Amino acid sequence: MKYQILILSACLAITACSKKEPEPRAVEKGALVMVGGSLSTSNAEVYQRFIELAGGPIQARIAVIPAASGQPVRYYKQFKQDMVHYGLNEDQVTLFPIAVKDDRSTPDVDESTWAQGGFNEELAASLDHYTAVWFLGGDQLNITKTLAPEHQATPVLQAIQALYKRGGVVAGTSAGAAMMSDIMVAAGDSWNALTVGTTDSYAGMQDQENGPLLLRSGLGFFRDGIIDQHFDRKARFGRLVVATQLHREFYPVGYGIDEDAALVYYPESQEIEALGYGGVTIIDVRDANKISNPHGYHIEGVRISFIQGADRYHVKEHRFIPNPLKSATVGAEYLDIAGPVVASGVFSRNSRLKDLIGFDLVDNKGTDEVVSYLHQGEGLGFTLRFRQDERTQGYWEYLDGMKDNSSAAFVRLDIIPSRFSITELQPDNR
Repeated sequence: MKYQILILSACLAITACSKKEPEPRAVEKGALVMVGGSLSTSNAEVYQRFIELAGGPIQARIAVIPAASGQPVRYYKQFKQDMVHYGLNEDQVTLFPIAVKDDRSTPDVDESTWAQGGFNEELAASLDHYTAVWFLGGDQLNITKTLAPEHQATPVLQAIQALYKRGGVVAGTSAGAAMMSDIMVAAGDSWNALTVGTTDSYAGMQDQENGPLLLRSGLGFFRDGIIDQHFDRKARFGRLVVATQLHREFYPVGYGIDEDAALVYYPESQEIEALGYGGVTIIDVRDANKISNPHGYHIEGVRISFIQGADRYHVKEHRFIPNPLKSATVGAEYLDIAGPVVASGVFSRNSRLKDLIGFDLVDNKGTDEVVSYLHQGEGLGFTLRFRQDERTQGYWEYLDGMKDNSSAAFVRLDIIPSRFSITELQPDNR
């Protein structure tokens, strides 16, 4: 076979450990690296931080678990190439045979026969020699199915938990991020989460793009909130509001990770850091009020924050820690536009959540409120009212490569059911 599946031998481990390495700079012990999906090879900030936390380009030994992927070998090879691009040797990256889908790029192997790989005791024991585990993207339910069937940790999952406890790194992209929390967002979109609610049924990957909210048990590496991913491109903040509100007693904060961005969690400092080309949206419903309304989902007082560009957030103290290179915008706003036009659709300026609250609201002294609308033309929809108050913070930096690197913290959001009626006006033919 042209790809490597290795149960690490003691000889190889000794050889790897005998390499000479310059003294690394101090880093925090252990971490979770959660990527929102679509991680580009050029995203050096994310890849380099992962390798650094895994022990550096000489000591890092990375086990890749492809359970979620529909093409486990193909995407393993792609990840391995990225690791080599950033300074690792090929033998430092190993494919662990745990998968449920056959990869059509390998006609000589049926990877679906790897479904019981999580029970392999030798594979589990070999993780003693690794510094990090990386989960490929795909279907997060396949990760939990292979590593925690019937909510019972397999030997490989137990070994990954031990790796993390001793200071190793657990990382993943897309599905590999979604499964990190105790409560796992498995499927659904924002519109159906707000209008229909939740479901117990799952028909496959297409349900991740459309349908009611499906929640399942994750693997529980991140215990301080609910994780969601592909957050910016797929507009998932509505479904994360619903998920956090449903579990507000224990998990009232949700973290939505953009594509090509990473949320790095440092357990020693209990802080998260946003890295990469996107950012992390933090949804806090601790003080929100879910209002009974026969017309639809109604909640007021949600707090929305958006961090990026090495901003941090303390997950226990709920404290925003901006990148010190950024300048505060509250009190020094760039814009002075009363009632900024906030359209809904392809002609919207600042249509992304982060830009709407970062520029039209927090960096604008002309208003303390912006409103957007979610609807499908006729009937039920929602008014999304974003407000700035005494708790709201904003920061900005011009960063080459990211351009406007803005942050907004503790913006108030009300989601109010509304009824829409649209009439297309015909031309006057007189």
